[in-house]
Amino acid sequence: MAKAPRPLVLGTAGHIDHGKTSLVRALTGVDTDKLSEEKRRGITIELGFAAIDLGRGLAASIVDVPGHEGFVRTMVAGASGIDIVLLVVSAVDGVMPQTREHLHICDLIGVRSCVVAVTMTDRLTTAGEVDEEAIELACEDVRESLATTTFADAPIVPCSAHTGSGLDELKRTLRKLAATLPSRSGDDRPILPIDRAFAMKGHGTVVTGTLLAGQLNARNLGDLHLVRGGERPPVPLRIRAVQVRGDDTQLARAGARTALNIGGLSLTHVHRGDVVTSGHRVQSASVVHALIEHLPHTNTAWSFGTTLQVCAGTSHTTAILDPLTDDKTIAPKTAGLVRLRLATAIPTWVGQRLILRTFHDPRGSDKQSLDAGCTVGGGTVLDPLPGSGRGRRTRWQALATALTSTDPGDKLLALLRDAGVLGISLDQLEARAGIVLDPGQDLPHLPKNMYTQISPGQRFVLTEALSPLAARACQRVEAFHQEHPTRPGMPRAVLEQQLVGPAVAEVVSAAIDHALAHDHLHVPPDDASALACPGQGWGDNAFPGWIQGILDIFQARGFEPPTTRELTTQTGRSERDVFEAIAVLQRKGALTRISREMSMASEHHTRLLAELRDYLHAHQTLDMQAFKQLTGLSRKFAVPLMEHFDRLQITRRQGDLRVPGPRL
Repeated sequence: MAKAPRPLVLGTAGHIDHGKTSLVRALTGVDTDKLSEEKRRGITIELGFAAIDLGRGLAASIVDVPGHEGFVRTMVAGASGIDIVLLVVSAVDGVMPQTREHLHICDLIGVRSCVVAVTMTDRLTTAGEVDEEAIELACEDVRESLATTTFADAPIVPCSAHTGSGLDELKRTLRKLAATLPSRSGDDRPILPIDRAFAMKGHGTVVTGTLLAGQLNARNLGDLHLVRGGERPPVPLRIRAVQVRGDDTQLARAGARTALNIGGLSLTHVHRGDVVTSGHRVQSASVVHALIEHLPHTNTAWSFGTTLQVCAGTSHTTAILDPLTDDKTIAPKTAGLVRLRLATAIPTWVGQRLILRTFHDPRGSDKQSLDAGCTVGGGTVLDPLPGSGRGRRTRWQALATALTSTDPGDKLLALLRDAGVLGISLDQLEARAGIVLDPGQDLPHLPKNMYTQISPGQRFVLTEALSPLAARACQRVEAFHQEHPTRPGMPRAVLEQQLVGPAVAEVVSAAIDHALAHDHLHVPPDDASALACPGQGWGDNAFPGWIQGILDIFQARGFEPPTTRELTTQTGRSERDVFEAIAVLQRKGALTRISREMSMASEHHTRLLAELRDYLHAHQTLDMQAFKQLTGLSRKFAVPLMEHFDRLQITRRQGDLRVPGPRL
């Protein structure tokens, strides 16, 4: 089977009127200025797209973005997801302010590959002939302007869209650079930020964008959903067809310009900035933590309350900054952690690139509209779902710092540690660590004994976080033993209810299981729903020492059981403890209840009952005097015992006599 061509997206950048759209038309044969307003004004307002032939093995698309400063947000939307920036510089004008801003944007969104097309070389003429020396000087000026940028070593190709000069060399240069780029990973969740949405007659809603991560398999699209900005909730999607570069396909890979035909969803429900995805990697967030860079455009440091425009992928909004640095500022030419409070929720994910722009141009522009500013910084989303609440700055700083790690295991560990006894759900781990996680599977990158899966595999907690909670559980059970010394143990349901609050119910249950597994608690044999501390609780033939002492007294007294007062005197326990102990011994069958005030050791009761049966079988009648002689008991004990046997229907009273009862 032939190897599938590598998806590749080229993006134009450059100042207005430097010939970006003309160059794209010359390279592809496609006029990307399709709006009547674009035709009338001669500038690109909306994004334009075209396929470009760079030879076998490459499925390349080109995104033509606006150069005018009033449409920078659209430019950012187009630049998101490009592999190579095609920087267009007029040989006549050279590098201009918008050129530099586009370079800053490409740098901030992570584009590291660039080819410079020095266009309009046909206009550099002397005596009607192209001036090669002037072209060379123009290229040197461009090289000098790029010297302090990320693209200082970018290849520079002079060309003319009008005459076709240099276009073949430009394509060869693009192809050579493309061959050095690593392929994007297909193991991630699909992330497709929408840059265009429109309706096609007979097809319905169509959305397009660059597939930034993952794959879209036309045979398995059932779990896709649309993450939307604002207060609009996510919606499931039914995909009718997938296209890459205008052709139907079964598989769209990361980096491909992709179109989806969506069934059952009105165009009014889809906006630029929404994201097609699966799983939980992408979240609609109104607060994010990010690592941002402040460009050297101003002399004023960013501090708490600084308000800037935020462009994130194909979304944009405004945000209030809260620097998480020690001095609570981010000075020009520095980078730092920041908490961004967004005016409108937008789809975000770990690793998403951000562009920060001012509302006005600090370089002297008198415009004050949303489009009048300039790019002053940018960065990367570290956490799309950070915690909230007052007094948590230190905690935010620690977690955000840990999330700057490139090690997935470090990120998972930091999130688990931050969650503590509350634990963290599988969905939140995936969203905040930026790692694909599947229900029921072990966490990757971490030793299995380091964490505990709860209910089942939907929530995780660090094993070390269970120990303090397990210790608190043991303390509660020990206190229960002190308060209720006659009970075998504390009901587990009561213990769990008492511990819920600082921890969720599932984690409390896991902590109790942890205590049981390490023999800090045990289940008493006679009550499977209870928990006892070591040395506490009892089974059928074992009782706590002082209760066993009461039983010993009953066993020593034979047919003349002790009174409550005698028991309190001999044991030193309270009357309440004695009553509870007698109740426990009765419930366990060690004592037999004779009357409200009198109990007897069950072994003596059994022996007395056997003697009574033998006597009645032999004599058929029994009076009080005979019973006293039989047992050697005084009337104090004989009367309640005779009445007890009457209730058991062992005997039946006839006047002053007892005769065999129905249950003799």
